[in-house]
Order: sequence, then C-alpha cells, then structure tokens
Amino acid sequence: MLREIIQIGLPLILPFVIYSVWLKYARAKAIREGHDIIPPWDQGPWLMLFFIGILLAGSILVFTALTSGAAPDSVYHAPELKDGVITPGYFEPKDPQ
Repeated sequence: MLREIIQIGLPLILPFVIYSVWLKYARAKAIREGHDIIPPWDQGPWLMLFFIGILLAGSILVFTALTSGAAPDSVYHAPELKDGVITPGYFEPKDPQ
C-alpha cells in the first residue's frame, strides 16, 4: 500500500503542493510590498497541474517497470508449503546451455 502511495499518489499531488507553497509565498510578498493585486487561489492552473501530476506518475511507473524485476529468460518458482512453512516464490536464472 505504501508503495502505491509513493509511486502514484505522491507524484499526482506534488504539483498542487508546490503550487500552493508558491502561492502562499507570492501572496505574502504581495502583501508585504503593498500591492493591491494578490494572486487568487481559484484561478490557478488546475488542469495543467493535473496533467503534470499524471506525467510524473506515469514516468515513475515506466522507470520502475524498466529498472526492476527479473531477467526475461528466468524461471519462476511458485510459493510452496514445506513442513508447515511457506517458502516464498522466487526467480531462478535459466541455465546457459
């Protein structure tokens, strides 16, 4: 569950968090300098932020798929029950014959 949150959820909300931090900074700066125009929250680039989040999540999933896992020619051994103990499944490299 934590892996899904980190790989999918975090990249989806990261652009919104960065935008809200920037907006808070921009509002404080505008008030400090005495400007009448304060950046509004409701006119934010929501669609662009959502697509950036989708792009980040997709790129993380593609990166994970390409850099992890077993070799394509390896053999999978399913989990087994031996003497009341479950041995987890594993990949074994194929013989180079």
